[in-house]
Amino acid sequence: MVTRQEQLLDAAIELIGSQGIRSLTHRGVDAEAGIPAGSTSNYYRTRDALLEAIVARFAERERLSWEAIAGVVQPSSPKELAAALEHFVRDATGPSRALTLTRQLLFAEAAQRPSLQPVLASNAKAIRAWGAQWLKAVGSAHPERDCQIVLNYLDGLIIHQLAFPETPFSPARPLLGLLKALIAS
Repeated sequence: MVTRQEQLLDAAIELIGSQGIRSLTHRGVDAEAGIPAGSTSNYYRTRDALLEAIVARFAERERLSWEAIAGVVQPSSPKELAAALEHFVRDATGPSRALTLTRQLLFAEAAQRPSLQPVLASNAKAIRAWGAQWLKAVGSAHPERDCQIVLNYLDGLIIHQLAFPETPFSPARPLLGLLKALIAS
């Protein structure tokens, strides 16, 4: 069962992803969550406290999402891994668009607020570990290096698709090409 604080933080994540970081106010979160005015400030007295709690909740949700993916995705070829990554990219730029935008905005906020970086960096480390395992399974001789390259490519691909949507959007072929090139090197 979701706690009141999780409900507030999930509403804040949705608010940021749908309206931008400037929309993050205590009243805005109250309205997004559909709860009485003043509720958010009862838990988080300042915007900084609210932002830190949002980052922690976001990181928890992202970790759980990647754990679910890691439990299902067991690629045995570059083609299978490219298909899984394409599915991820399509979800990130489609149904999970608001969550993806929140991720990008929180990363930008962390560039200005170093106190937010440790939680986000810890998640990134876990994601790189899963990615390195997948790359090793499909034949990479340098899975950690290759994983960083793939993740950087995915970030760029996702940001570009969010900002300048292409239709039709078909990232499978470029993803497969990148994976094959990395494995061959």
